[in-house]
Amino acid sequence: MITFDPFWELMRERKITVYNLEYSYGLNPADISRLKHNHNYTMNSLDRFCNLFHCQPGDLIVYQNQGEIYLPEQLLLPLRNS
Repeated sequence: MITFDPFWELMRERKITVYNLEYSYGLNPADISRLKHNHNYTMNSLDRFCNLFHCQPGDLIVYQNQGEIYLPEQLLLPLRNS
């Protein structure tokens, strides 16, 4: 699962509050809620955040493994012999 935990850590380090996000940086409350609840974001939104906060995507998101995911056999492609 991808989380925005690094984003919130960055905000703490820079002393940027949720209030600042809305009123100083122009994020709407729905965007802030999506960040808080780790909802999906587009690459355009990540690009906008990187531009806004002068950072890299890795400063905003992190992948946390929630265990292995197994695909049904019919979805697996057979290996080709070279």
